[in-house]
Amino acid sequence: MSLSGYDGKPVRLTTEWGEVLTGAAEFCSAGENLDTFGRAEEGLQIDDTVYFLSQIAALEDLSAGTRPAEAPEDRDALMGELLEGPFWVADLLPRRVPPEAADRYFAVERYFRQPARQAELHRRQAELLLRLNCYADMDVSFDGCETWARNPEPEAFVRRLEALAGNDFLRAVFPAWALMIDVEPGDSWMTVYCRAGTLPELFRNLAAAAGLFLWPGEDA
Repeated sequence: MSLSGYDGKPVRLTTEWGEVLTGAAEFCSAGENLDTFGRAEEGLQIDDTVYFLSQIAALEDLSAGTRPAEAPEDRDALMGELLEGPFWVADLLPRRVPPEAADRYFAVERYFRQPARQAELHRRQAELLLRLNCYADMDVSFDGCETWARNPEPEAFVRRLEALAGNDFLRAVFPAWALMIDVEPGDSWMTVYCRAGTLPELFRNLAAAAGLFLWPGEDA
């Protein structure tokens, strides 16, 4: 996706290293950056600094009519409610593994935790969330809910989730559906929180298309 659509607009930009900036964006073409920086990659200039596409983890257009509709305290209240309620697991396996199969499960889990396999799984999870985003606004945070971006730029979002590691985790909230999804580094599943009986059928269908099985956690 080209960054040219953000030219002249107020934006909130989150870098791959977690820096968050706001300001008017000036589009810099790949050719322009090649001449100036020796780097043939699109970018956005905020103040006096150019941020290249590969350095942008999330980008939010702050133009009139595109700001998040809910106040942060509303989102916090929704998250608190959902954490107290039922949850589902979107997993590579269709149900819990019985205790007597634990040794086989851990061997298989190690296989899927290999870096290349883990990145591929995170890519599938990211693409599932992006497909959902076509139907409802999605707020995402990669830093423990300190900062948020609404409807992130797809390529940067996929790259950020593929590289998920350390203490970072992804939280995606769909306010219109009262739906929240957590992805932890190293896990082969997503935790899906929703109000009792309200898990969207669309999520079920898209999870199945991504090769993920849904099974209930406690009280789901």
